[in-house]
Amino acid sequence: MNENDLMQLAHQSIEEEDARQAANARTEELKAAATEAVNAEGVTLPDIARKFDAAVAALADLANAACTRNDVIVRHSVGIQAAGLRDATSTPPRELLARALATAINQVGTPGNGLNQLASGLLAHSGPLHRLTAVERAAR
Repeated sequence: MNENDLMQLAHQSIEEEDARQAANARTEELKAAATEAVNAEGVTLPDIARKFDAAVAALADLANAACTRNDVIVRHSVGIQAAGLRDATSTPPRELLARALATAINQVGTPGNGLNQLASGLLAHSGPLHRLTAVERAAR
């Protein structure tokens, strides 16, 4: 091997080492960025768990309220009919829960996250989204 070959080999080794160090630095940057992103507020598993618990509590409260309303309507059906209270209609709790979920999912669903399919499945229990329920009409 002559001196030029040795110099070229040394130069190649230095370039390979530089490339390896650059790749390692990029990997470290990616790891740091990913760690920061996953630990951001609202993204961590404990943050999601708190939102999950709040959503479950809200849905359970909605189901209880719907059941209570339906029980009251059944117990007072004769008086409701005599008084002509048209707003006193019962709605199955499963319909209200399905409607609440379908409406929420419709706001964030995309083909990419697959939530549109879930909303479509819920619509079988809640009716089309363009139709307002008695609860939604009362809120407006």
